[in-house]
Parts: sequence; C-alpha cells; structure tokens
Amino acid sequence: MKPKSWIISVLLVLSMLSTITACGTNTTGGTGANGKIKVIATLFPQYDFVKEIAKDKVDVTLLLPPGVESHSYEPSPKDIADIKKAGMFIYTGEYMEPWAHKIIEGSQGKSIVIVDTSKGIELMDEAVEHHEHEHGEGAHPFEWAGAFELKKGEYKWSFAKVDSKYAYPEMQMVILAADKKGKEGIEAAEEKAEGLFKAKATAKKNGETLSPGDALYTLEFDEKKDVSTFKVKIEKDGTYVFFTQHVPTEFEAKEHFFKDSKGKDVEPSAQEPEGAHHHHGGKDPHIWVDPVYAQKMVDNIVEGLVKADSKNESFYKENGEAYKKKLQELDKKFSEAFKKTKYKKIIYGGHFAFGYFAKRYGLEHISPYSGFAPDAEPTPQRIAELIKTMKESGLKTIYYEELVDPKVAKVIADQTGAKMLLLHGAHNVSKEELSAGISYIKIMEDNLEKLKQGLGYE
Repeated sequence: MKPKSWIISVLLVLSMLSTITACGTNTTGGTGANGKIKVIATLFPQYDFVKEIAKDKVDVTLLLPPGVESHSYEPSPKDIADIKKAGMFIYTGEYMEPWAHKIIEGSQGKSIVIVDTSKGIELMDEAVEHHEHEHGEGAHPFEWAGAFELKKGEYKWSFAKVDSKYAYPEMQMVILAADKKGKEGIEAAEEKAEGLFKAKATAKKNGETLSPGDALYTLEFDEKKDVSTFKVKIEKDGTYVFFTQHVPTEFEAKEHFFKDSKGKDVEPSAQEPEGAHHHHGGKDPHIWVDPVYAQKMVDNIVEGLVKADSKNESFYKENGEAYKKKLQELDKKFSEAFKKTKYKKIIYGGHFAFGYFAKRYGLEHISPYSGFAPDAEPTPQRIAELIKTMKESGLKTIYYEELVDPKVAKVIADQTGAKMLLLHGAHNVSKEELSAGISYIKIMEDNLEKLKQGLGYE
C-alpha cells in the first residue's frame, strides 16, 4: 500500500508542476513567457521609438505588416485580439487610426496601458496644409465642386464646428443647374461658376434659403451655435452643381453636410477633386515627421512605459532623454540645411504627409492630391497646374512617397524632365528595410540629403 501511495503522491506532484509550467507559457496580463511586457505599436515611428527607449525590457511588435500602406490598413480580427492581450498599445491618435477608438472602448477595465502619442500636440487642419498654396495663377477660385441628382423639394446644407470652432468664419457658394450629369455637369458649369465667384456676393445667415441661379452666396456662420444650417430649395428634378470656396467636409463633425427633408444623407454623383473627403477627420495626423513633435511623442511613450513597468522607470526615462537628444540634433541639422538651400518649395507627387515638417522649417509644399486617401486620384487639372508650377519655379526634382505606385510623379517627371526622388514619410517600411534594421533617424537623415539635393543646397 505504501509504495502505491508514494507513487500516487509523486504523480500528483508532477501533474501539478506540469500544470504550472503550462500556465507559464500562456500570455496573461500583457506579458509573454519571458515575463516581458508585450507592446504593440501601430506605425513604424512609434515602434522604433519603443525599441530605442525600452531596449530589451519589452517585446515590441509593429502592427502594420511590412510593406503595407498605412492609410488603407484596417486591423484584422487577429490584430484586435492581439491588441487586447497586450500590456501596452501605442497609436498616433484618433485622426490617424480612427478604428482604434472601438478597441480602446473594448479594453476598458483591463490592465492594458494605452498611449496616444499625439497627446499635448496641437494638430493642424488637414485642408489648410493642402490648399493654402494651390490658388495661384490659373487655379479655380473654389476648392470643391459636387454634382448632385436632386428631386424637387427642400434640402439642408450644414456647417459644424470641429474642435469648438468653424474651419472658416464663412463660406462662399454657387449653385448651378446642369444639363449633363456627374462629372460632365461639373465641367460644363465651371466657366460660369468662375465668373460668378468674381461677382458681388449676397450674404446669407444661418437658417436662410439658397436657390440655384446666377448668384454668389457668402454663407455667414453663427458663432453662438455648434451647427449653422442653410435651406436649399430645388424647384424641379435635375442635376445641380455646388461650387464651394472650401471643402465641405472640413465642417463635418458628427453628421454628413448635405441631407434631404427626411434627414437622409445626400451624396454627390461626382466631385472634384475626386476623393475630396478627409479620412483623418479634417486634421493632419503626421506629427512624427517633425523632429520636435517626435520628442513629445517620446515623452508620451516614456510615460506609458513607466505606468506599465514602474520598476524600470529610471531606465526608460534615461533612455528617453538620450534619444530626445538625438532628435534635437536631427532638428538642428534640418534647420541649418534649409538656411543654405536655393529653393524653399517641395513639389511632391504623392499624398503630402510633410505638413508639420514644412511648417517647422519655413518651407512651401505643393501636392496634387486632396487628403491622404491612397485610392484617391488627383484631377488632370491639378496635375497640369503642378507641371506648370514646376516649369516656372526652376525646380528639377519631383518627390514621391513610399509604398505607393509613384505614377503621378512619373507623369510630372516625364513632362518636365525632373528627377524623381523618394521622400520617405516613415509611416511604414518595406520588408527589406525592416530586415536591414532601418531606423526613424536614418529615414529622416536620408530625407535630408534628398531635400538638399532637390532644393539646391549651397
């Protein structure tokens, strides 16, 4: 009996040890089998910042697969599950990763530390950065045109405050009936619209009615209200083209800007520029291309790491400060370089992500795209305007973006004889770049050399 009892006891102990060991291999509480915190970063800059700050204290993963264009990315069910199991989730902010909001809501009450790296940074309006330099000679006096197939009746066109303010204090608008539908209708009405934008405007206040016809309206917004709404009266079925001074979606908060009498959204059958909708909610999220803002992102990441792993607080803070010094040196290199360049204008054949960078160093930037949607295409007119600008400016370099077919840059290069150079936005990297161990600072230093080359460094 005793031997049998002894054997049974040993088997029970071994069984318990096996269970404990098996439990140790599971990922619980945001840590892996090695006890390190699992960190998931959405974009390459945050991923690289964590590697520089935390070194081997954490296991950091880049959510974006190498080579994937960031603006078209949507997390898979597995990605979402991995984030919820992590100890720390780092993202750029609500305007770069709008899908992150639901994941964050679903993680409430759990031990995961969530870091919004844009915290404390004042974001610029996306539309301002893309349109402020585009109204030179030959450009339209309006930024947007939309053709709508409308039935007789009354509609509502709304303008909402975003972040407690209207994008602009007023908006000019022309509404014309068209004999043709869609894009052909826009083209047919453009000449008349251009003439009307030079005419004396009729002021309209919140709640007043607009009608199609040979008139230029100046729509004045009520600063006391979060939304200013104007009635649009349509007398008969047909195609109507709206020409607006600013892109309407700059004034969208929670709802679509144009609705019918029943409150149903009314979408254009065609619009110019195509894809003229703000995929980032009207704010430019590309803060990391500015080395000064990158330092603030580092501060936010350090704060999150300390919260997730307080025992290594001094390690994270010391490394964070050391890395910020490297970013300060990078900022100094850019500042000094642009004092010696012949040109201060960047002509970019892609979706321009360097708004903060250009503002930081006193540069002008021009892109044929409106917004950052990877599948949006610039109009032929915008491309023609850019070709004209390039020929007149004396610039001989057209820049293109990473991980996207540079077909627009190629067209411009073919027409002007310009040289094509990559200006890397660092959203993500290719498999080859990741395998080679490329860093954010290396990407930005390469950008510096290409900008010196293209802008005439003396």
